[in-house]
Amino acid sequence: MRKFEFYKLDVFTDKRFSGNQLAVFPDALGLSDSEMQSIANEMNLSETVFVLPSENALRRLRIFTPKQELPLAGHPVVGTWNLLAHLGIAKGSDDETIVVKQELKLGVLDVSIKFRDGKPSIVTMTQGQFAAFNTLKDEKEIITLSEGLGLDRQDVIAEETKPIQIVSTGIRSLAVQVKNLEALKKCQINFSLLNKVYLNHGAVGVYAFCFETMEEESKVHARFFAPADSIPEDPATGSAAGALSGYLVHHDLIDTNTFIIEQGDFMARPSRIYAEVKGEKGNVEEVKISGKSVIVAKGEFYLD
Repeated sequence: MRKFEFYKLDVFTDKRFSGNQLAVFPDALGLSDSEMQSIANEMNLSETVFVLPSENALRRLRIFTPKQELPLAGHPVVGTWNLLAHLGIAKGSDDETIVVKQELKLGVLDVSIKFRDGKPSIVTMTQGQFAAFNTLKDEKEIITLSEGLGLDRQDVIAEETKPIQIVSTGIRSLAVQVKNLEALKKCQINFSLLNKVYLNHGAVGVYAFCFETMEEESKVHARFFAPADSIPEDPATGSAAGALSGYLVHHDLIDTNTFIIEQGDFMARPSRIYAEVKGEKGNVEEVKISGKSVIVAKGEFYLD
């Protein structure tokens, strides 16, 4: 019988039982592609990470939802490197910040780890190049999207300067602004209607957001829905947060390039995602996403 050690973490939080849950296998050598997918499905979390050796970076991360492998994802990267630093694979001391290379399906990207008193504190990932794609302009499709979110049409903002748009820093998501926190709170997903819209545009999910927040220091509150991947709602979504951050700067919708995105509060798993965007309106050069993580469990997975 083969045994593989795994850890569970809560990511984009410094409190257990908050943030987004993550399973990480720190030594996945010997697992086949199909076994990784089966394990991710068994774990039934939004993502499970399998860590492997790399010839091009310190480690290679393979990231799976219950349904598919992803080229990049935010909370898996943040949580995994917090764990690898705890395990001494990425080494730092005192109040040092180190930068290491990670290999993802998307390619080799930087990740920085800030240590405090010799322990990993905050992990920052550099995401892929920001890209803005097609916008939703057809009124019938916008109505379908609104109904898919369980909202009235007037709750959803679709303007030339505030478009409903497919955006990406490695994974495509559909950025949708709603008018306020109350509208965001009342979202009740119709899976078939929502899937019909975002899958038709090649996105992995819908990132609904507003500029009204729970906490004064935050700038945006968001919710992420990806029912086609067995993720009815995600408590923290680093890839979608990165794409949204680029979108906000690209369209000049925010007055700062560093800000906090709230997520997960309506699931009783509050998450705080730190965004940093290099660039300006119409010219986003780089997007970074940061967060904290907490290790909550350790176990073994058995295979014949």
